[in-house]
Amino acid sequence: MSEGRISFPIRLNRYIASCGVTSRRKADDLIKLGRVTVDGLPEESMGRVLDGGEKVCVDGRDIAPSKRVYIIMNKPRGILSAVSDSRGRTVLDLLPEHYGTLGVFPVGRLDKESEGLIILTNDGAFAQEIIHPSSGVRRIYSVILRRELDSIGTEEWENGVVIDGRRVRPLELTPLDGVPGKRFRVVLGEGFKREIRLMVQALGNSVDRLKRTGFGNLSLEKLPAGAYNEYNYDAIRKMICDGGEV
Repeated sequence: MSEGRISFPIRLNRYIASCGVTSRRKADDLIKLGRVTVDGLPEESMGRVLDGGEKVCVDGRDIAPSKRVYIIMNKPRGILSAVSDSRGRTVLDLLPEHYGTLGVFPVGRLDKESEGLIILTNDGAFAQEIIHPSSGVRRIYSVILRRELDSIGTEEWENGVVIDGRRVRPLELTPLDGVPGKRFRVVLGEGFKREIRLMVQALGNSVDRLKRTGFGNLSLEKLPAGAYNEYNYDAIRKMICDGGEV
């Protein structure tokens, strides 16, 4: 299914994701809201299976499989992880215009002031595959704090801090200088918005620089800020699962 090839029969939500519209989970929401039609009729069944040849529309627009695109980018600071945003330039603005017509979107998020490895694709099923908690794909970051963190603060971070009533801790926390200070390697599992910044804030400190350096077993090594490379499905999945660098 990696290059727009779809094997029928196929569930409707998977078909929608395979057309690059959204993830399977969000496709279910579209179906519930009555925004999906099959052969001109609203489809409300979550278990609808397509045999092939049906005309599927989302919000009145025909959808069909397109060429699958898989991009690894080194996002610079000051760029938004979004398809479009009135507040400023986005990762799509760093790509040639034709990628926008293919429905490419960022997988997960890096906030505006963060930088580093980000994946873009128009394959909703692939995006869901690698970001869902069950995938076990780790996110690896290099973090520089504004003020030094002593051994007591480092231990507190390792053990977890309370954010919105829940205890949150990194999977791994390693001082990059060998001793507690300002520079740390942080590994997250299931992340949420601004997780590292909020953890550091709970410690009475703040982040000066945050860079994602790894995604699964894929590591960012030489790709310049703002640059990108395009891969096929097999290549990018192999790098994430088995190891690779850009």
